[in-house]
Amino acid sequence: MNEALDLLEFGKVKRLFKEYTFSDGGKKHIDSLYPTVHPWDELYLVEEMLKTLRISDLPVNYDFNIGEILHKASMGSLLEPAEFLRLRSFLLGCQAMKDYGRKMDGSRLKSIMLSIKELPGLIHSIKSVVSEDGEVRDTASKKLQNLRTRKKEIISQLKRISERLKERYRPFLQDEMVIVRNGRYMLAVKSSHRPKVKGIVHHSSASGMTIYLEPEELVSLNDERKLLEEEERREVNRILRELTNEILASMKILKSNLSLISHIDSLRARALYAVKRRATIVHPSKDSEIKLINVRHPLIPADRVVPITVALPRNKKGLVITGPNMGGKTVTLKTIGLMTALAMAGFPIDVDEGSKIAFFEKLLVDIGEEQDIELSLSTFSSHIGRISLMLKEANESSLVLIDELGTGTDPVEGAALSLAVVEKLIEKGCKFVITTHMTPLKLYAIEREELESASVEFDPQTLKPTYRVLMGVPGASHAFEIASSLGIPRDVIERAKQHLAGGGVEVESVIRRLQEEVKRLEDERRKAQEEKERLERERMKYEREYKRLKDKKIEEIDRNLKELTSQVDEVMKQLEGAIHALKKRKSVDDLKRAVKELSEGKRVLKSVAIPGESSDIKVGDYVRIKDGTAHGRVVEDRGDKALVDFGKWKMEILKSSLVPTNPPKEPERVERTGFSKPLLEKPEIDIRGMTVEEAEPIIIDFIDRLVLSNFEKGYIIHGKGTGRLAAGVWEILRKDPRVRNYRFGMSGEGGTGVTIVEV
Repeated sequence: MNEALDLLEFGKVKRLFKEYTFSDGGKKHIDSLYPTVHPWDELYLVEEMLKTLRISDLPVNYDFNIGEILHKASMGSLLEPAEFLRLRSFLLGCQAMKDYGRKMDGSRLKSIMLSIKELPGLIHSIKSVVSEDGEVRDTASKKLQNLRTRKKEIISQLKRISERLKERYRPFLQDEMVIVRNGRYMLAVKSSHRPKVKGIVHHSSASGMTIYLEPEELVSLNDERKLLEEEERREVNRILRELTNEILASMKILKSNLSLISHIDSLRARALYAVKRRATIVHPSKDSEIKLINVRHPLIPADRVVPITVALPRNKKGLVITGPNMGGKTVTLKTIGLMTALAMAGFPIDVDEGSKIAFFEKLLVDIGEEQDIELSLSTFSSHIGRISLMLKEANESSLVLIDELGTGTDPVEGAALSLAVVEKLIEKGCKFVITTHMTPLKLYAIEREELESASVEFDPQTLKPTYRVLMGVPGASHAFEIASSLGIPRDVIERAKQHLAGGGVEVESVIRRLQEEVKRLEDERRKAQEEKERLERERMKYEREYKRLKDKKIEEIDRNLKELTSQVDEVMKQLEGAIHALKKRKSVDDLKRAVKELSEGKRVLKSVAIPGESSDIKVGDYVRIKDGTAHGRVVEDRGDKALVDFGKWKMEILKSSLVPTNPPKEPERVERTGFSKPLLEKPEIDIRGMTVEEAEPIIIDFIDRLVLSNFEKGYIIHGKGTGRLAAGVWEILRKDPRVRNYRFGMSGEGGTGVTIVEV
């Protein structure tokens, strides 16, 4: 299995997943993942992690790389303060991860997070000993506090006495600064004045002109400071040893937490890979079907990879891939094996939704190096040796992958041997994918029901491979075309064709024509699929817009009803108050009757509902479209539909989309004598570019002339813009009592850039 995975570059692909980890443990966990006979648990966990990350990311900004620190402590070494700070960060990260798990819905991932153990006592111990800047605190012990307090007092005395001595011996000093060497305070004295200053000489300058002398007044204090520092060092080590022992006491929990965090990191990395690369989690199925939709090899850069779709149905045993050299046969073979291995190891794979992977217990791979001419004999030998082992090990739970079956020896013998190997694999009942140039194998794959053919596409116009895979059709080798493109003279190509048996030329020609036809059909299918997806996006967009407009209209009606009901309630309260105040007067009965009438009106009002479906629409009825303002008259009954006359146009509409309405009022006849305003020839005005204030008198004048001209409908062109002008137009129309209705234009009337007003 390891050799097979190396040939498929399984390890290289795992490195891509490790780029998304946040800890060394996560990287190691990914390295530990290999194909298993039970990959589903890991895949379910990756799915849950993917859903989790869509809500929020995990708390990963902690130091989770403490493996070496735990190993150091286990070996008995004393941990440094900085290492304790890293351990504290890890423990806080464990707490944060467990808190995150508590907020999750019940799942397997939640169970893993809740398995993390919290160690608040250890966090407190580290915090009480080590400060944020990585130093042992003075308060870590009473003894340490006393030692450091005394040391500070000694240092203060040393500074004070040194300053006094500096003033006393100023004429004899080479440098006025007090020197501290090896923790001892001293003065820089000129060599010529050595007898003038009593004390111990510790050093001299390179020139001999300066000596570094410890005045006798400082010796005892320097000695005491040195002793205090040594005692302080012993006390710090004792404190750190106690803290290290606490770590050792919790070592089992710490290692368990580290293992859980590493697993969680690995799951997160695999989920992030799926998000970043549009990969899919595919659960291996035991129905033995392989179907990879738009599969991309992970190691090919995204800007160069060509997605391919390849399938091996459950009723087929083997897939035979043919086509020219450098056309992508080997990459296709490797991709099938790699995707299978990754899914069986619990990784998402670079395919589209709907892809399928079959469950296999064994993965047997033979991918040779036929390009190396010097190793042709050994290549063939190792090639046959691996195939021999495959034939022994293969069973119904195996996937066998063989690249360039039958190459490396005499073509006739190689073809015969290849046919025999394929027959044996069919007998074994395993699934297999092979690539080949052998024409007998191409024909054999077409004839046998157990086999499926595929080919890598070759463009005869550019004489280059497209790297796409055509299912159901064998591929031509295109040797003559490739040779010609590489400079072989035409007469040599023609002679080669003559030397090739007529049947071979005919087979290649038939295969080429078949391949071209399949390519044409595949292009048509792809275009149809793209058009289908485009139309589906449009349909969803229109549905969303329709729902938005419908909801907006319903909300508006509901708001108006609530406002009216509230007004009626208020009036009734006032009347009831009046009744109570006037209950002894004769007008009480009249008031009660008024209240009763209002109550009835309120009951009727509350019974009003949004119009529902109506099948009572008849010829002659006046109707309007639901959620619309356009009114029309039914002129023809067409079953569940009706032909409605809207004045300027007629439209066939579902009856369920229509709502009965009142007939329009007859326009009042206006005696046209003595009017001063000219009649409108065209019922429209253009106010684009105006402000609301500039447009208002023009709109009022337009409505005047619209009424006088006996036009029932007018068009105010204001444009879309920011919508401010349109809002102003609607406010003007709302206040005008002559305006019966107004609305935005439909798609054929200018849309929201035009307001249609009815007078």
